[in-house]
Amino acid sequence: MLSVFPELFNYSQIAPLLLRLSLGIVLIRIGYLTIFKTITKKEKFVGGIQVIASVFLFLGLFTQIASLLAIATVFNVNQKALKLMIFVVALSLMLLGPGLFSIDLPL
Repeated sequence: MLSVFPELFNYSQIAPLLLRLSLGIVLIRIGYLTIFKTITKKEKFVGGIQVIASVFLFLGLFTQIASLLAIATVFNVNQKALKLMIFVVALSLMLLGPGLFSIDLPL
């Protein structure tokens, strides 16, 4: 395969790590705001799921399940661009795996 920087392929496991951490940061912020700024119990439950999924993503524990939870709760987000980014990053993590520094890293 032709590439401008073929040496960077040695670090391909860093990309899922960066995706996990960035999605975890976004989800914990959205989940926190959903829990403390809403009134209905249904929205608070969805916010709790978002916070739990973000903790799992930070740890790299059950990454595919946490990504599936992120996709399931993406409908709670109001901005279309943010909704699309959460969906694409979570789907990428489901396909790529957890990456470096995760608990469920395959051996």
